[in-house]
Amino acid sequence: MKKLFLTICLTVMLSTPAIAACDGGTEYTVDGNTFCISNIKLNWWSAANWCKANGRHLATMYEVCPDWDGNTGSGKCSWITSSIDEDVMTATANRDNSVFGIVPSKGGVYSYFRDYTYRVFCR
Repeated sequence: MKKLFLTICLTVMLSTPAIAACDGGTEYTVDGNTFCISNIKLNWWSAANWCKANGRHLATMYEVCPDWDGNTGSGKCSWITSSIDEDVMTATANRDNSVFGIVPSKGGVYSYFRDYTYRVFCR
């Protein structure tokens, strides 16, 4: 009887899908894609670890803005919108020490230094 009970418990635990958390962040779902935007500001290296700790990865620009043309400027990313009026960085490198990110409330794409702190997109 104990073996049957343990087998059932183990089966239930292993068949339950892992759900990515968004602890310390705000979750957004756009067209079936779920993102977590951190509530705290992190540098690029810490951001990757924070996303990983939440069972996610630092999102790329193409995950955040599928139709992005590779350029910076206003209105380059209107796919994901929120009231967040702060810089949110992604995993996509721009140059040696910078990455791309957006201001969700404006849809603008900008370049950010990796060692400065910003909110981050996780997917």
